[in-house]
Amino acid sequence: MATIQILQLSAIKVIAINGSPIPTLIAIQLPAKWLTVVVFLLLLAIVIVSLLWYRREQELLKNLTDIITAPSEDLEEIGIVAHKSQEPKDTREAFISLIQRRRQELDRLNKLENYRRDYIGNVAHELKTPIFAIQGYIDAVLDDPEIDRETLQTFLSKASKNSARLAQIVSDLDTITKYESGFLTLNIDEFDLFNLCHEIAESMELQAKEKNISIQVVAMGEACIVLADRPRIAQVLTNLVYNSIRYGKQDGNTRIRLSSTLEKVIVEVADNGIGIPAEHQSRIFERFYRVDKHRNRATGGSGLGLSICKHIVEAHNETIGLISTDGAGSSFSFSLKLAPKDE
Repeated sequence: MATIQILQLSAIKVIAINGSPIPTLIAIQLPAKWLTVVVFLLLLAIVIVSLLWYRREQELLKNLTDIITAPSEDLEEIGIVAHKSQEPKDTREAFISLIQRRRQELDRLNKLENYRRDYIGNVAHELKTPIFAIQGYIDAVLDDPEIDRETLQTFLSKASKNSARLAQIVSDLDTITKYESGFLTLNIDEFDLFNLCHEIAESMELQAKEKNISIQVVAMGEACIVLADRPRIAQVLTNLVYNSIRYGKQDGNTRIRLSSTLEKVIVEVADNGIGIPAEHQSRIFERFYRVDKHRNRATGGSGLGLSICKHIVEAHNETIGLISTDGAGSSFSFSLKLAPKDE
């Protein structure tokens, strides 16, 4: 049986099992003077660490305050730049990255809010014009039971025109909302673009005759068989030709020109009308944007036609552009993909 002995060797306690000493606990007995020094050094170390930590916190707080209060364009000037492609190296860069992301999110939300406010305001403004006109003509008929038949016919005709305009606005709003939401899909198929242009030109003859405007369709090169959604492209051409007539000059002309490249067809709808001032051209495809609000309402339209054209063309992965000179006419152009030739 093993015998266990506890030996006291000055300041060290050991346990001896079968005569073999095994250290288990060391308790150094220090003089009171040295113990005081050790305690003082520990307290001093705690104070120094606390001061360093406090200083670091103040520095972080100051940097964070600078980041929050500094304008976005001044961040680089004060040396505060977030590395988007790299992980933050320290807490300071992490704060910088966080603040910049939050600022970007706030800017995006502000833009969306302004967009929503402008959109609602524009929709309300566009809808109230035909609604108030319809209401006015109906009230005029109701207030005068003895109204003559000719006046009644005039009022009803004008109410009908405003009703048609109201239906057009609602239809255009529905169309552009579906395009922007991605709910509408394209039915891509091969068709002859030259024939489609002729159909559009013929459908616009009555409107063109009111101003004695001639519509020409010109094709440069071989037959233009394209891959696209025929009804949607017809909508684009209709809008562009209609605008060229609406803002065209008396005895003017509208030309639909097709020119082929190796893989695409360039469609150009040009006129010699009133043109678009340079300062308005960058915004001409925005929803409800009007170069001349009074003139546009006088000639009808929802203010959405060019925006719808842009969405349709971009849905085909193509682009639409404008070249215009104020007082000399405008030229809208877009491209479509050619159908592969049969070998």
